Amino acid sequence: MTDLSMLHQVDELVTRSHSDGLTDLTAAARIEQHGRFLLVHADLPDPDTPRTWRLPSGPVLPGETVPDGLHRILAQSFGYSDAEITGFLGIIDADDSGTRTFVFPVSTGQPDSICRSGHLPHRWIDNITVSDLIPGINPLLHTYYAATPG
Repeated sequence: MTDLSMLHQVDELVTRSHSDGLTDLTAAARIEQHGRFLLVHADLPDPDTPRTWRLPSGPVLPGETVPDGLHRILAQSFGYSDAEITGFLGIIDADDSGTRTFVFPVSTGQPDSICRSGHLPHRWIDNITVSDLIPGINPLLHTYYAATPG
């Protein structure tokens, strides 16, 4: 991510999050290919809980910036070492867990490379279905599409 104003905006939101008592920060990637979005199964600690779909995401570690955390998460957990953050969509707060998720549009040279791992359940879905499956994403998608030419 090269836009310094975007970095500043994210840094301000992180500071505000800590002031609000939110210390569990997560970074998520909205990866799009041919008008469809990548979702992966959520890793849930309780095997009896039904799995849910989520954007590729993970926790930001102490001492990491949110964008650096997203790069680490995408490389280590999903195999996207060439991921490029192309903007900032906004934040989603999980009401039940106190976690704040920072959502970024991300491009990658080979979005299908996640398919090669074979062990990570995933699917590509349209933007209507992503709206139904990811709570809180609708305002972020509206903002993104309003700002995207074409």
